[in-house]
Amino acid sequence: MQNIKTIGKREFIQHTSKYIKWVEEHGAQLVITHHNHPGLVLAKIKRKSLKDLRGSVSVKVHGDINEPVLQGYDEW
Repeated sequence: MQNIKTIGKREFIQHTSKYIKWVEEHGAQLVITHHNHPGLVLAKIKRKSLKDLRGSVSVKVHGDINEPVLQGYDEW
């Protein structure tokens, strides 16, 4: 059975390196909550599974990627 630990976002922010080390050492999952609702999962990636991640993320671009994001940004 896999070890899963749940902590709040504030606790994670205050002790990030400790929890990253814990996940690396135990190979467990860490569920990070915001107002008691699960928001993120921190998990160790197996070396062979990195190949499986290819193509799992897609990006859709709306508009012209060369245009400034903020109004007036190009008016220095």
